[in-house]
Amino acid sequence: MSFILKNIICCLFLFQFFIGNAQTTDKIKEIYTSKKGIDKIRFYESLTHRQKIDNREFFYQNLPKLKSDEQINTHINSSMRLKFVLADVYFIKEDYLKSIVVLKEIQNNKDYKLSDSKRMSVLVRLQKAYLNLNLFSNVFKINSEISLLRKKGVDYDLWTYSIKSSLYARLHLYDKAILQLKSEINEILKNPKRDSLIVPSAYNSLGYYYSMNNQIDSAYHYYNLSLQKAETGLKKNDWESFNALYGLVKGNIGVLKMKQGDYKSAVPLLMEDISIGIKIKDNNSNDGIVKTIVYLTTCNIKLKNYTEAKKNIELAEQLMSKGISDETRVFYYRTKAELLKVQNKKDEAHIYYEKAFNLSDSINSKTQRLLLAGNEILYQLEEKDHLIEKQQSDINAKEKVTLYIIATALGIILVTTLLYLSNSRKKQKEIQHKNDEISAKNETIKESLAEKEMLLKEIHHRVKNNLQIISGLMELQNLNISDENAKIILKEGQSRIQSIALIHKTLYQSENFSKVPFQNYLSELIQAIQTAYNNNQKISIDVEANEIELGINTAIPLSLILNEIITNCFRHAFKNRESGNITINLTKENDIYRLIVKDNGIGLPADFDPKKLQSIGFDLILGLTRQLEGNCEWKNDNGANIIITFKDIA
Repeated sequence: MSFILKNIICCLFLFQFFIGNAQTTDKIKEIYTSKKGIDKIRFYESLTHRQKIDNREFFYQNLPKLKSDEQINTHINSSMRLKFVLADVYFIKEDYLKSIVVLKEIQNNKDYKLSDSKRMSVLVRLQKAYLNLNLFSNVFKINSEISLLRKKGVDYDLWTYSIKSSLYARLHLYDKAILQLKSEINEILKNPKRDSLIVPSAYNSLGYYYSMNNQIDSAYHYYNLSLQKAETGLKKNDWESFNALYGLVKGNIGVLKMKQGDYKSAVPLLMEDISIGIKIKDNNSNDGIVKTIVYLTTCNIKLKNYTEAKKNIELAEQLMSKGISDETRVFYYRTKAELLKVQNKKDEAHIYYEKAFNLSDSINSKTQRLLLAGNEILYQLEEKDHLIEKQQSDINAKEKVTLYIIATALGIILVTTLLYLSNSRKKQKEIQHKNDEISAKNETIKESLAEKEMLLKEIHHRVKNNLQIISGLMELQNLNISDENAKIILKEGQSRIQSIALIHKTLYQSENFSKVPFQNYLSELIQAIQTAYNNNQKISIDVEANEIELGINTAIPLSLILNEIITNCFRHAFKNRESGNITINLTKENDIYRLIVKDNGIGLPADFDPKKLQSIGFDLILGLTRQLEGNCEWKNDNGANIIITFKDIA
């Protein structure tokens, strides 16, 4: 089928969808407007989640007006129902801070006398809102409260089953996300109240986590398992949800094919996802469809189908006006730039690369602002909580005084007969109370350590991201420079920055934040250098680091030293040769470490002395070696041989 014919079919689907959806939306607005007071709340509660999403802007503007309705405000139950509805509307509109404020009002209002099931509902909604604001410490706190209610047998929303695994995934800890999600799926499978969508949806998420963790075979397995579960359980019960999930999984498999470089196989899968997405399209957002179309554009660029790629990007541009996330817009800009680049439109490509970079930087700034605003509001809410607690404490104190007077009078009468028993019980209670305090403190310490581990990983991840942004700036600068010497200097700077970024990446992917496993680090560093200096030579590299781990104060200088030596090998050691070999050996004897880097190339000049060279690279090597309280030697031994001894600096 030609691309033009596909576009005609897509337009027909869009036309039919918009007509049908507009009628449904107008009808909902008409019914809501015709009702009054509490009936408006009842009508909203009766809508499906899909209908609420399709009309979120309307409800976001109109439902808050009910706060001034006297009839609702004078009835406790009606007032509470309105607040639950408002929290839901704000959440669907992605105004998570407002949603949190309303939920905290429900939580703190003693007149509402929340049942355990209502309290569970408030906690689950708070949990989702905190997660979307990346306030992870608050998510941990809510998790503990939900666990206590679940132990009491309180029902909870099954669709919140994946909060913990989602939290790990947001921190890019996909190994932990996979283990956690498998545990969550086992719990869901035991629950007879689950619906037919939840299990295939969970297996799709598990496939995605394996994909992000580069475990391709496992990703295929769980994507296919998701389709199988959907075919056997979901298709006959809920065709619309089946169709949506089917398209999503097909698109995910298409992206997996792209990851393997099999762009030809990815094309029909992505087109199938696009076709299904258009049929069931969200009236408020084209984000998912646009993202898939941009993936399709990438495939056609890689397959050198530039005409088709141009048509793809134009179709994406037609849909960009409605509900597109900033992340998808960055993806579109970069892909558009790639297409212009292969069409030799370098100036236009540069404009889109710059747009992508600026918007990506804006996203980071927006996230930081949102976190600051969230923390400020949470501080205000906590202040209110403290005030309420103080008022309650004052009431309790007065009650305690009254009870104390009564108890004293009774105690005087009974003291002679109950003294021994009273003392015995008091000691038992004190022992039990202390045991309870110790257990509670141990649990708090355990949760605090887990939370700090998460946050420390996030810090290393953000440092790595910031270094990559700097590298990206240098790459943009490189595009505008014609002087080859300047290009080489910028490329060397990028390489040095990447070597430090890899240290932070290795740290947040490891279990021990104080030590860098150098065997893993060297493998990634070498791969990055091979990619940067690929000149069609067959150069093999053998690494032996003997499971050595170094502190970050030693790892960063040593990473820069290694980057300079290996880069020099690639650039100079194998001139006019088709192949070569580099060996890297890192050993430890007592407190002294020895690094040997040897190649079988042309070797060093006979009068070679780096101290007399005007070379930033060798100045850097010698300076950093001194920083490590070490010594640097060099010699020819069937090629260059550099030996560095150093200490692990605390």
